[in-house]
Amino acid sequence: MPGARPVAAALVVACALLVAACGFESDFDDPESPVSQIPWPDFERLHYDWLDQTDEKLGTVVMETVREDDRYRLSLMFSRETADGPVADLVTVWVDAETMAPIRYERSADAPDESLQAEADYRLNRDGTISADVSVVRTDKEEDDEEKRTKRITETVDAGVYAFDNDSSAWLWRSLAFMQDLELTYRSVNVVHQRSQLVQVAVRGQDTLRGPDGDVVVWQVVATPGVEVSRAWYEIDPPHRLIRWDQQPRRFVLTRVETEP
Repeated sequence: MPGARPVAAALVVACALLVAACGFESDFDDPESPVSQIPWPDFERLHYDWLDQTDEKLGTVVMETVREDDRYRLSLMFSRETADGPVADLVTVWVDAETMAPIRYERSADAPDESLQAEADYRLNRDGTISADVSVVRTDKEEDDEEKRTKRITETVDAGVYAFDNDSSAWLWRSLAFMQDLELTYRSVNVVHQRSQLVQVAVRGQDTLRGPDGDVVVWQVVATPGVEVSRAWYEIDPPHRLIRWDQQPRRFVLTRVETEP
């Protein structure tokens, strides 16, 4: 992830989608909304093992969905034990319950050598574009100089039309109208890096994967921000749960499902 030091190098996954140069955007179609359905229940908690390329378990990830009146609270909770101590990262995005338009973003990450706090308030402008007022605070726990210890950034990101929060990606792709060779483009906002870019997402056929309760037939979804590729596999039947997500060299595999608070 160029241009930013990740918290303990372990928490890049929470905003790993936006890593490519914006110059490749010229090859993408005009953005549109990818949302065609909201298949998940009002409450859901999905548990994932976080694996490396050798299948070694690095940690766990929990994706939680909670309906709050006319919005959803979407949370990603990453946890990992390292030789230096525990690493934890909590990302929460509030989105409109029908359109998934972003409303509010919060992130709190803590590692033995660094911590990060980020927040953003999204707004819909009169011309239909989306903007985000962003605040990011990074604290270097190993820095003795108090002035250098904490770095603060406050910025407004003007994202354009059909813009969605990057950390809602797992839900956004789950809302696609799944069909062979579906392909479209939308704009994704990365709060921590104060930037947005176009993402091309496509449905590339069906596979069979192992789920928590046995084999599952899934749609493969390929997301391409620039030259990078992220692959995700969703159940072909509603509620289209995410079974596996590959962000090389890491991947996430569904191990348990909760549907009651």
